[in-house]
Amino acid sequence: MIKLIKVTRYPNINNPKLIVGIGDCKIGTNPHVLVTYSLGSCVAIILYDIMKKIASLIHSLLPEPRGAIDNPYKYVKTAIPRAVKDIEGKGAEKKNLVASVVGGASILKSTLSLSIGKRNVEAAKTMLAKYGIRIVASDTGGNYSRSVFFNISTGYLYIITPKIKLF
Repeated sequence: MIKLIKVTRYPNINNPKLIVGIGDCKIGTNPHVLVTYSLGSCVAIILYDIMKKIASLIHSLLPEPRGAIDNPYKYVKTAIPRAVKDIEGKGAEKKNLVASVVGGASILKSTLSLSIGKRNVEAAKTMLAKYGIRIVASDTGGNYSRSVFFNISTGYLYIITPKIKLF
């Protein structure tokens, strides 16, 4: 399973880290830690094979493309199918996958009406349900950023949030 833990700083663990940028996805195995920083309206989606200890972390920017797809990981609706295929290619089994969704905040007053964060979270929930992948941990919404550290060996998902809200 995935255990969500909110902290003010990441515990000092010496496991090798795989850093995931915006519009990116990385797949790791035990003992790696998957990391992404500064999620605002973006969402991080973790797929985790609880039996084989294989995980992927996606950092998507928008819910869906509006035209040609320049990068499938940039969009939630194209990232999840691609990540499922990629993680299965590394030996994970879909029947063993669970998920976590993090982020989707409203961080800028000027973009509140667009609801990008909320739409990102909804797209993630829809796509994961389509693939029959259960969400076992989530930390979404609000008006603050988050950084994510997922320790594959323990299943611990560390969420780091700033001490101040953005508005």
